[in-house]
Amino acid sequence: MIKKFYIAGGGTGGHFFPALALIEYLTEKNIPCEFVGAERGIEKRLSHLIASEKHFLKVYPFLGRSLKDKLRSLYSVSFSSLKLYPKLKRDSVSVVFGGYASLPLGISSLLKGAPLFLHEQNSIPSTTNQVLSRFAKLIFVSFEHSKRFFPSQKTVKTGLPVRRSLLEGLRLSEKEARERLNLEDRETLLVMGGSQGSSFINSLAVDVFKKNGLQGIHITGGKEYENLKQAYKGMPVLVLPFTERMDLIYRASSVVISRAGASSITELSLYGIPSLFIPYPYSVRDHQYYNAKEIEELGGAFVLRQEEVELSKVLKILDQLLSNREEFSRNIKNFAEPNACQKIVDHIQNFLMTYS
Repeated sequence: MIKKFYIAGGGTGGHFFPALALIEYLTEKNIPCEFVGAERGIEKRLSHLIASEKHFLKVYPFLGRSLKDKLRSLYSVSFSSLKLYPKLKRDSVSVVFGGYASLPLGISSLLKGAPLFLHEQNSIPSTTNQVLSRFAKLIFVSFEHSKRFFPSQKTVKTGLPVRRSLLEGLRLSEKEARERLNLEDRETLLVMGGSQGSSFINSLAVDVFKKNGLQGIHITGGKEYENLKQAYKGMPVLVLPFTERMDLIYRASSVVISRAGASSITELSLYGIPSLFIPYPYSVRDHQYYNAKEIEELGGAFVLRQEEVELSKVLKILDQLLSNREEFSRNIKNFAEPNACQKIVDHIQNFLMTYS
């Protein structure tokens, strides 16, 4: 019998929000769980959302850093792994969502002999998950593309865990969501550049709204919020630096311009929002591009590399998405998996019952 789940994921929203969704599910089912993340990650700023006991470790990223920072990263991971070790029991279970913030839990689990399970959000796996995959009991994935990187006999496509508030938001009508956001009940373009925002997409969005006159919602990130708020004066665009009410935002939106992180794609597919994806060109191993291509191949989106973006091209694509909105919406929904949390927990429990 599982005494407790330990869930690790953070550093960025892409690793944190799926971990948070799984914690919400476990808490609802009265299954004991604890969260492990990084002090410097988004998870610390949003710690009020974590319903379980939580541990924030002094760990630092490794990839793309100077030699000095890499040495600091290795030391911090080693120290944090040893700090976690006494907390784990052999009858606990660890679920790691990748990223540098997850590595200490993975290492501690291996040292303790506690069963380790992974979830890979993106089409191309993180270094953490690739390193830990050889020791994991099962590996859960969101994209078909990522199956090729892991042993087929222990890889299962479950989809990406989604927070309860987003699932509940599906009950809203577009009209109700727009009323709550003080928007008119008409076609609405959503623009977002990931949890940190995107200067490129922010700049593009202003030009798009000036040309097409659509009502809009623009989630800017904190750095450029004030400047963009000024740029949109007199225009029907709701400007937000960040919001925890993405259920309202998604339900109010007709079409989106977005980066292509796994969480964004999953949430957009859940709400059936036709999408123009402009993948972040410096994502590790170009994983955002391959994330987005899987949705384009399903017929639910268009993908433009950043260097291909021209205003006229973007306006044309938005017209196509809006003109055939029902078809694109139906196609992108084929990627959605609202029961990902249940699938993950069921697979873990079945595995342990079979091999205990």
